[in-house]
Amino acid sequence: MGRVEKRMYRRARGQALLRRALVAAILAVIALGVAVRLKGGSGLDAQHVPAPTPTPVTSAYDETVETREVTLPEECWYAIQTGIYSTSAAAQENRDTYARRGAPGYVNQDGGKWRVYIACYGLKEDASAVRERLSANQDVETFLHTWVCPEITLRLTGMVGQLDVVEAGLSLLGSAAAALRDNAALLDGGERTLEDVQGVVEALDEQIRLWRETARSRFTRPYPELVELEMRLADGWDAKYAAMREAGDATALSAAMKLQAMALYDESCALRQGLME
Repeated sequence: MGRVEKRMYRRARGQALLRRALVAAILAVIALGVAVRLKGGSGLDAQHVPAPTPTPVTSAYDETVETREVTLPEECWYAIQTGIYSTSAAAQENRDTYARRGAPGYVNQDGGKWRVYIACYGLKEDASAVRERLSANQDVETFLHTWVCPEITLRLTGMVGQLDVVEAGLSLLGSAAAALRDNAALLDGGERTLEDVQGVVEALDEQIRLWRETARSRFTRPYPELVELEMRLADGWDAKYAAMREAGDATALSAAMKLQAMALYDESCALRQGLME
C-alpha cells in the first residue's frame, strides 16, 4: 500500500515543531479500505503535492474519492557512531558498554553490518561539535555517519477523509522522532527546562493517541497495509513513552529521548524501505 504525508517536518526547534505536529494530528477521519499503488522503486521522481486541508475529528468526513500522489523527501540524520560491527552480538556489547556510562546506545542494522549510535542531530555542524567535545573532554573516539531515510513517492486512492488521516499519521510519526531528537539537544544545552521537555513528550503522546483512536474508529479490520504499518509504529510508541516517563532527571530524560528518537526514526525508515520492496 502507498502512503500519504504532509512533507516531513524540518528541524524546527521547540514549539514551532510541535504546532506542526499538532496540525498533522488533527487531520482526521477515515472510512473503509484505501486502494493504494506504489509507483515503483527507489528511483521515483519527487513531485510537489499541495498540503491537504485540516479536518476536525468528528463523525462526519469527506467521502469524495480521489487519487493523491505524495512524495516523502529524503531525510538525513547525523549520527555519532561509536563502532561498526559484523555481528549483532558485538554491536550489542558495544551498546551496553556505553549504556552503562549513561549514553543512549542504539544498534542500527545497515545491510550486513551493525552500527552503534549514541546520539543523532539534524545538522551536521551540531553533530561535529559534540564529537569534538567528546574527544577533547572525555577522550572518546567516535565517527560521524550520515543516516539516510530514502525518498519515496506514493500514489493513494481513497476517500479524502481516509487519505488525510493516513497522511497525518505518517507526518506525525516522522515529526515525533525529530521532536524528541531536537528537544533532547535543547535540554542538554540548557535552552529548554526539564518541565518544557516533559511537556513536549506529553504533547506528542496526546497527539499519537488521538491519531490512533481516530484511525481505529474509522478503519475496519483487516487494515490496509499502510494503515497496519502505521498502527504498529503508533502502538510501539506506548513503550517509548513509558521509558521516557520513568526518567527521573534531565540527564536521564535526555538519554531516553535520544534513544527513543533513534528507534522511531529507524522504524520510520524501515517502513519506507518496506513499501519500496
